[in-house]
Amino acid sequence: MSNIESIEIVDAQIHEPKPQAPLPPELEEHAVLFQVELAREAMDAVGVDVAVAVTSEAFIARAADLYPGRFPGVVTFWPLAGDLAAAAHRVRGLPAVVAGRALVGNAATAELRPEFAQSVFDPLFAAAEEVGLPMFVSTHGNCAVMAKVAERHPALTLIIDHIGIAQHPVSPAHTQSWNAFPDLLDLARYPNVHVKLCGAPLLSEEHFPFKDIWPRLDALFAAFGVDRVMWASDYTRMRLADLPAGERPRRRGMSYADSLRYLLLSDRIGFEDKRALFGGSARRILGF
Repeated sequence: MSNIESIEIVDAQIHEPKPQAPLPPELEEHAVLFQVELAREAMDAVGVDVAVAVTSEAFIARAADLYPGRFPGVVTFWPLAGDLAAAAHRVRGLPAVVAGRALVGNAATAELRPEFAQSVFDPLFAAAEEVGLPMFVSTHGNCAVMAKVAERHPALTLIIDHIGIAQHPVSPAHTQSWNAFPDLLDLARYPNVHVKLCGAPLLSEEHFPFKDIWPRLDALFAAFGVDRVMWASDYTRMRLADLPAGERPRRRGMSYADSLRYLLLSDRIGFEDKRALFGGSARRILGF
């Protein structure tokens, strides 16, 4: 069977969406419920079956109760949040959580956080390796520093966020370029390093289907293999990001659908590779 409708679509990163208008005071206690339903509705609208929820623990727990299996969770570890090793042990015991996330880079500046050089993250990576907790790593253009982490912790599953590149609208526009991409490709020599394919169309100078980014995507798949790459939308950020310059009737950022379709409908990826990219890789790497 080679119909793309038979492919399970797993989105490897969403954040909790929030209503654009503030909730009235009498509904604020239901804010997390609204966030879960907004995410579920967005997923259903574009045909996404499962979304890895990089969100608050309250969202992860509520989503697991309402829609078991649809929102495997990722807990973010902040570098100044106390005993990171103990936090990794605690998170590994949460049934709805499949991974953690380390904020190695500062998204707002696209610079490496000073805590990395100060070894603040070292206990987190060691504990995650010990308990078998996969770690997403947000480097924002500084992915080269993860080489020594991959070497030091060969049993730790590492996933480089956002193809290792600083991306708007979170990072400053002048920091967004393909300059760090060779550093990402170099990490392919470590078998425990994987990649989250997210936000690549933002570096396109064309409109959908963003054909000019394919030389880089071809290089990504050649270096890592599709089995070490997982697709993600990060749609709550992408919908705020501008598209390549040009006349468009609506300027609403990039749609969830386009973030998916430029890959799903491409004839440059075979059916079995799409099954890996859109679900198989994430399920195997994250163990859910």
